[in-house]
Amino acid sequence: MVGVNRTALILVCVAIGLLGGSGLMAPNVRAAPGPTLSIVSPANNAIVGNGSPVAIVFAVTNFNLTEPDAGPSTPDSGHAAVLVDGGFAETSSTNTVVIPLPSGPHSIRLQLVMNNGSALNPDVTASVAVMVTRGPATGAPGLSIVSPREGALLGTDSTVSFRVTNFVLVPAGDPAGVPNEGRIRVRLDGANYSELTDAAPLHLNLKDGPHTLTLELIDNGGQSLTPAVAATLHISVRALLGRVQPFDATPYFALANVLLGLGIVAAIYRKLEVD
Repeated sequence: MVGVNRTALILVCVAIGLLGGSGLMAPNVRAAPGPTLSIVSPANNAIVGNGSPVAIVFAVTNFNLTEPDAGPSTPDSGHAAVLVDGGFAETSSTNTVVIPLPSGPHSIRLQLVMNNGSALNPDVTASVAVMVTRGPATGAPGLSIVSPREGALLGTDSTVSFRVTNFVLVPAGDPAGVPNEGRIRVRLDGANYSELTDAAPLHLNLKDGPHTLTLELIDNGGQSLTPAVAATLHISVRALLGRVQPFDATPYFALANVLLGLGIVAAIYRKLEVD
């Protein structure tokens, strides 16, 4: 039995050697890692201020960035297709792409494609969301009334000057919710009076009496900011205050006519006496 076991063991070793020599038991060879794509900046949900273009910096591995149609199409070389809000924008063969965008939220998606524009398999993409504003990216908005002073006595025609900080006044029409840009809502004595889209002084034509004026920053959708930003002024109006009243000569003309009439009567009377 010992001889039989030795013979079986020898046969097993020979079989293992044959299998190893034929490569059937060779260790698995790992495939080369595929391309990767990541967006370095901006950060997701970043605010891009002052109406600046959006600069996108991205990184790739195991992939050579080349100009479109610059050689054969292989899965390890090509360029990045840039899509904004679901639509194609441009291509980039460098690690940085700069895109001017209007105010509002935007979704930017990068996709690695081969030189002929075909997507890789599996698809390799990266996305980022940004908010573009014509106002500053940081800082709390502010609003103050420069003149007239609180409690001032004004004429019916007057102007109000104000100052806005960390906020840009723009015409209506942009998407709601864009930070640090919008308009000024003017309320007079509790009722809506007008909306301002620039920093020119506000002209008022008011009736006699006390008045309350409130200026408030609102976003493009007409909503108050959070927290609300407003300034209130109490004034009184008196008609003709500060105006030069026109000279009324009518009473003097009437008196002159009376005197002239008396002079004529006196002259006639004297002539009759002489005759």
